[in-house]
Amino acid sequence: MRFLPWLILTIFSSVSLLASQALENRLESLEDQIQKLQKEHTALQDDYADMNDILELVERKSILDSMNLNAELQLRLDSFAYDSRYIEGENTPDYKADPHGGIQRRDEFTKNFDPASMVRFRFNLSAHLLEDLSFHGRLVMVRSSQSYQRLCILSQDIKSADAVTAFDVDRAYFDYKFNKDSRYPMVLSAGVLPTTGGTPVQYGEFNVRQSLYPALVFDMDSYGLIVTTNISNLLNQESFIRAIMARAYTLNPNIYPYQCNRENIDNAEIYGLFVDTRFSEKSLFSMGLNYLNNVKAHPYLGPNISTEDAHVLGSMMTLGMGLDIESIGQTPLSVFLHTALSMPDGNGKKDDYQIDPNTYVDGVGFTQDNKVGYSEADYAQGTMLEDQGYSIYAGLQYAFTPEWHLGAEYNYGSQYWFAATQGAEDMYNKLAIRGHVGETYLAWNFHENMFLKAAYMYTKEEYTGSGWHFGEPAKKDAVQEVSYLLVNAKF
Repeated sequence: MRFLPWLILTIFSSVSLLASQALENRLESLEDQIQKLQKEHTALQDDYADMNDILELVERKSILDSMNLNAELQLRLDSFAYDSRYIEGENTPDYKADPHGGIQRRDEFTKNFDPASMVRFRFNLSAHLLEDLSFHGRLVMVRSSQSYQRLCILSQDIKSADAVTAFDVDRAYFDYKFNKDSRYPMVLSAGVLPTTGGTPVQYGEFNVRQSLYPALVFDMDSYGLIVTTNISNLLNQESFIRAIMARAYTLNPNIYPYQCNRENIDNAEIYGLFVDTRFSEKSLFSMGLNYLNNVKAHPYLGPNISTEDAHVLGSMMTLGMGLDIESIGQTPLSVFLHTALSMPDGNGKKDDYQIDPNTYVDGVGFTQDNKVGYSEADYAQGTMLEDQGYSIYAGLQYAFTPEWHLGAEYNYGSQYWFAATQGAEDMYNKLAIRGHVGETYLAWNFHENMFLKAAYMYTKEEYTGSGWHFGEPAKKDAVQEVSYLLVNAKF
């Protein structure tokens, strides 16, 4: 029995040794497996990182492929002369030019302006990230030398303002397609809408149609909603009907460097209904109505004249139609003809910029409300226009070669014509004139994305207040002559 403890101890030691060896082998195996797993994990991480980079590149390319970025740069040079011969009832003296008041301020003078220059940059963005949803935006930058001489301060004196570079966003909206499987698919557009640069002004710009509406009826910046319905199945030809519900506004005033016939609109309500249809691939007929409600506008009368007392004077309805035909009979001749009727509805309130002759201080005259005034004549104050006005706009363009184009345009506005074109991209907003405008140009498309244009525009004013919505227009005899040269490039 004495050997039993030793036997037990020997067996226990052997078992312990064997167990220890087995445990050590097990640990070594576990370490090998852990190292293997670590290597596999590292390899997976590297593969995932590579895959993630690839996925990011693919996703980024997919987004960029869905976006369209382009820019437009325009440089323009102008020579401008103005001859104001006669305004009925006008007798406002220019005391700064003659302390005795022997010189008229707003008629009976001729003025030649210094050559002017302007550079305009536009940046366009379109993104189609979803099948039925897209976004469109446009940033505008304008710089002009006309801070020194405002061309449309049409008086003896020359007004000036600080030179600035103006930036603004004139388009930022999305299009959502719905009801697309029906006979009449629709598109909802919402945001800062494409309501400037409408037909037929694209001919002179050598561009595609920029607005959903005819320029003569409505050419103003707006924000709100547009619903477009494709009614081609109904009329058996490409046709659309559009309804707009929005508010009007004007961009930074320095976007319009010449300040000609511009009014700042304060959130007037816009309701419109327009139809356009194509009789052929190269002909477009458009018609519609625009209702501008609660019109409160500030006519640009000069940097020293306050317009704080502008009031809501009523509403204005404009009806119009137009026909554009390109390449008539397979010839290189294109023509257009548009007409419109303005129908005011006043509320009895009035704006007053009329100078009281007894209020002059240091050559400056004031209104009855002690604001700096514009003129002693009656046309400088009044209620909303009381009579209907009309306008016509016609033009043609002939392409001698694909590179050389000759164009001519003519428009006329009657005594009471009012154009809803305060945001017009046209430099002088000629469609607002109460009188005659003739313009001719020669353009050279020396590159598919660039053109040079030389033009001459002659304006014969027959009545005061072009672009104004108030007062009784007075007979006027004045002439504006503009010669300009511009180069335009798209990228």
